[in-house]
Amino acid sequence: MELGNFRADRRPQPRTDEDWFALDFEVQELFTPAAPINEADLFAGRIEQIRRLIEAVSERGRHAILFGERGVGKTSLANTFHMIIKRAVNRQVYPIRKPAGPTDTFSSLWRRVFADIQTQAVVEGTATTVSVSELYNRDITPDDVVREMQSISLNSVPLIIFDEFDKLAEPDSKRLMSHTIKELSDNGANATILIVGVAEDVDRLIEGHASVERNITEIKMPRMSTEELNQILDKRLPRLGMRLKPDARWKIVTLSRGLPTYVHSLGRDSARNAIAARRLTVNEEDVDNAIRELVRTSDQSTTNAFHKATHSNKKNALYRHVLTAAALAKTDDEGRFVAVDVVEPLSRVLGRRVAIANFHAHLNGFCDLERGGILEKKGTTQAFRYRFREPKMQPFVIMRGIADGMLSPDAMAILSAPEQPRLSNDF
Repeated sequence: MELGNFRADRRPQPRTDEDWFALDFEVQELFTPAAPINEADLFAGRIEQIRRLIEAVSERGRHAILFGERGVGKTSLANTFHMIIKRAVNRQVYPIRKPAGPTDTFSSLWRRVFADIQTQAVVEGTATTVSVSELYNRDITPDDVVREMQSISLNSVPLIIFDEFDKLAEPDSKRLMSHTIKELSDNGANATILIVGVAEDVDRLIEGHASVERNITEIKMPRMSTEELNQILDKRLPRLGMRLKPDARWKIVTLSRGLPTYVHSLGRDSARNAIAARRLTVNEEDVDNAIRELVRTSDQSTTNAFHKATHSNKKNALYRHVLTAAALAKTDDEGRFVAVDVVEPLSRVLGRRVAIANFHAHLNGFCDLERGGILEKKGTTQAFRYRFREPKMQPFVIMRGIADGMLSPDAMAILSAPEQPRLSNDF
């Protein structure tokens, strides 16, 4: 062959089985439904919450409380925030994260914090480095915390993160934490406390909140927007060299109902289904198979709760239909809906028009212990707002309806409606 006529073969080489296995492993590394995110570049959305956290850390004497429903990504933000903030402030921020448990006290929480802070001490006549916790052979008090935080260099900002704070059972410990925040603020201590927990409002998370209100930035984490849920996929699939067809993307994002864990679950399993078929494009069939697998492998407590809520000895009972319609209903940022929001979804599920009177007793029944209290209600008679007690049940119920063939395309279409019509009850 003449050198001048040589052409290099630039066609991509076919992937080997080892390549596909490696890609499958990478998918499972990037999508983490069972664990919080700990890489800043993979964290999606939450611009407003991040901005307010940065403001809290930047202002001496200010602290923050991050609260909201279970499963909306509070811990992931707490895990990655210190990485994000390095780009926004000049001082060195170093995090100390300690999850609270039901047996913890104020002293035990701070002892674990102090164990991560080093100081110089003289031991048997020799200067040595020890953890601050070694200096305390008694219970730690708010005064101890203030003194230790005041001794930290002005160029360093410890970010003390108390995650799962709602699990702290002792009211006195919550009161002491509130007092500590006030004292740290009043003394200008160079530290920021971030309390993270499941709660509807701050008063339910920390005792004596009113006394430190001016020292705290309250940051509520709502469910994620469609744009933010899409970002979860957009930050991962390009790394894999994979793409989503529009119908597949719509189904993953819409069925997740604002909860990032379901985008992770469906995104991961849909991508793995495509890889098993030796494809780099994820289609709707891959998502449908992922839905069936998610329903099949859901934890026993979720499955049992569903069966307890919908069980009936009557052949034509509507409990499953009403619960599915409730899961499809348009909600506010807290996942709450009113009875009229269920009218249109249930009409589509049943294929006939219904009125509130046809299912109002079912909604209230779902709030009773007899049916496991799968829903909770808030408000007064004629103005009740309902919500799934466990947020993860809402997407599960919809996917169970899909897997069981209960939802027609017309019923599914309600999910993409920007605003459900407020129908009259006169039919």
